[in-house]
Amino acid sequence: MLIKERNSDRSMEQNARLWELYTSVGDYLGYTAQDIHDLMGYKFLLIEKNVGREKITKVQSTTKLSVKDMAAYQEKIEAWASNLGWSF
Repeated sequence: MLIKERNSDRSMEQNARLWELYTSVGDYLGYTAQDIHDLMGYKFLLIEKNVGREKITKVQSTTKLSVKDMAAYQEKIEAWASNLGWSF
């Protein structure tokens, strides 16, 4: 018998909090929540895929993150923004 840890998708509460975080950071820095969403994806969610013989870099969707990974992603955003003087 094989026992594996369940890798549940991020929660709706985490998603709602993420957009509050994007809005708060964006307001502080003078960007929209969507701008912050895009920028943080490029900063923290880049993954590489091999397509044939070519490496392609793309931004991983937050909808594919586990609860644990989503919490870590938000912590990275908070730490990054805190270094710029922001606080939640």
